Amino acid sequence: MSSTDKASTVLVLDDDESVRDALRLRLERSGFDVLTAGSYEELTRVMRNCDAVLCDIILPGNSGLQALEWVRTHFPDTLVIMMTGKPTYETAAEAIRLGAYDYLAKPINKNELLHALERAVQHRRLTLDKARLEAENSTYRLHLEQRVEEQTQALRESQEFLTTITDTMADAVFSIRLPDYRIEYVNQAAEGIFGYQPEELIGQTMHVLYPDVAKFKAFNQKQAIALAIGQMQIRLEQSMQRNDGQTVWTEIVATFIQPDGQLTQIIAVIRDITQRSFLLGVVAHELRSPLGLLKGFSVAMMDDLESIDRQSLKTYLGVIDDSSSRMLKLVNELLDVTKIELGQVPLDILSSDLAELLRAHCRDYTYVARKKNIRLKEVLFSEPLICQCDANKIGQVMANFIDNAIKYSPTGTTIEIIGNQLGSNIWVGVSDDGPGIKPDEKQHLFKSFEHNKISSKPTAGEKSSGLGLAICKKIIEAHHGEIGVDSAPGRGSTFWFSVPM
Repeated sequence: MSSTDKASTVLVLDDDESVRDALRLRLERSGFDVLTAGSYEELTRVMRNCDAVLCDIILPGNSGLQALEWVRTHFPDTLVIMMTGKPTYETAAEAIRLGAYDYLAKPINKNELLHALERAVQHRRLTLDKARLEAENSTYRLHLEQRVEEQTQALRESQEFLTTITDTMADAVFSIRLPDYRIEYVNQAAEGIFGYQPEELIGQTMHVLYPDVAKFKAFNQKQAIALAIGQMQIRLEQSMQRNDGQTVWTEIVATFIQPDGQLTQIIAVIRDITQRSFLLGVVAHELRSPLGLLKGFSVAMMDDLESIDRQSLKTYLGVIDDSSSRMLKLVNELLDVTKIELGQVPLDILSSDLAELLRAHCRDYTYVARKKNIRLKEVLFSEPLICQCDANKIGQVMANFIDNAIKYSPTGTTIEIIGNQLGSNIWVGVSDDGPGIKPDEKQHLFKSFEHNKISSKPTAGEKSSGLGLAICKKIIEAHHGEIGVDSAPGRGSTFWFSVPM
């Protein structure tokens, strides 16, 4: 027992009680803890985790090899030494095949027995130590692999997160490698702004997006000036070129990357401000007329302040009031569009009856309609049209539809105010007998300031800001609904929306 400080445990399996006792005494005197069993069945009851099993190969029912197989299955770390009084090559080969560690012939020599057991115990301890060290090493390696994987996954997720963010941005994001200004990365927004798929731009230089060399030199000059005064970012507005050759007006914010004090990379965020420039131009145009009237009548009033009669004063003030109202409405609608686009207008969702809401707006517009000898007719579902919505916002859409129908309808016609339930949606429409809309003009209806592209005009010269239907579209989309128009030239129009109940 010199190989270990702890007493080793051996189980002796033999159907001959005298053999069992003799082996038990011999092993206990040598320092072993000994268990005994006289049959295969008893073995399965008393067996526990031992260092070795001494197993008689010839047991009742030829169950010696069965016992070997059972031990190897249930206690794979326990070594089995087979014993037999009639050793044959066939039984020895079968025992080794089934996993026996050694083979002893009866009568068993004491020294051979102890030597075999000592080798078995030492082999088992070494095997267990090796398994333990391998498990510890595997655990450590697994821990390292998990840390590497976690770091890699974190990096991958951060990259995917950044890619997801950039791909959902409306602005184009470019990673530009210097000194040749080669594009290394660009997000999906480049397609909408420049007409290129990202893969078409990667590998090309930024020159492809400039209509001429002078525009690119202007970018370089501003970059050089910024670096000279220690700035790490520039902002400028430039015209750039789309894939189809058209010019797009952009705002560029370029950040310089200098990992070792040397400029090697530029991250550029490019925004299409063509619409903003167009919007400013349209707003200026829309405000110019009422501002001109304000200025003209204000000057007239000041010049004639001493002699102006009451009726003229009333006329002048009426024009000023009307012009001020038009400008205020335009500014308010611009603010509505901006707020809705930025998601800054929360919806006050409550249970509302859209049929009752339609009746209320029909009453409100009856006076306006009568001034043009127009009749408003309610065509409503027999039951309440209940849905979850912001009644004020939905009412704003209804009011716009009715107001537009009155503006574009000839005198003596009828406007139908329709409310119905279609499946799980509520459908609302306002149908008029106006001039209708050409098929190629419908695309402009729900866009800001594109009313001038519609050939149909108000029948009494009423004014329009061109923002009403754009606001309606955003309100209905915020309610997860749909909005549209059914119209044909000379057959009137039905403006409609549907919202989920």
